[in-house]
Parts: sequence; structure tokens; C-alpha cells
Amino acid sequence: MKLIVLAQANESKRRTLRLLARTHSISYIRELQGQVADKLEWLKGNAYSGQLEPDLEVLGLQHRRVIVGPFKIIYRITPERIIVTDIFDSRRDPKAMKG
Repeated sequence: MKLIVLAQANESKRRTLRLLARTHSISYIRELQGQVADKLEWLKGNAYSGQLEPDLEVLGLQHRRVIVGPFKIIYRITPERIIVTDIFDSRRDPKAMKG
């Protein structure tokens, strides 16, 4: 399955990493980036492994989530694609998620 990461998801991830860089080492930030990249690659073969995201049920698109460190990767599955809609800092209010 093809994986598509929306621009807003990448921006959300970058914003969180910049905030974390204020209080964490560069090596931690790089490790976290690698973990997110690995999980995105893993999703290609395991898309249905993520839990359904209850905070986005109202949209009716069957959004799913996987957790990596402080990140919640939000995605949905179509017949041809896995679409990552947000890479959300899970320490924030879930109402700020973008579906």
C-alpha cells in the first residue's frame, strides 16, 4: 500500500520536534525522528494494526492511530493508500487534532 503523509502532518511533527529540542538533546530528537520514520514505514504492511481513534469518530472516516514516544500518528486507510493526516503531540489537547 502507498503511504502519503500530508503536509500538515509533517508540519505538526516539525513543530513538536522544535519544542522538544528546547529541553532535550539533539541525539534524543534524532532518535525520535528515526522512530517516527520507522513506524511510518511499518504502517505500509501493518495499517490495520493501529487502534481506531475515538476522538475522530465523528468524521466517519475510520481514522486510526499508533503511538511513538510523544507522538500520535493519525491516519486513515483507503483501498490504495494509507493517508497520514496528523503526527500529533499526544501531550496536547486531543481537540486540536486534524482529521
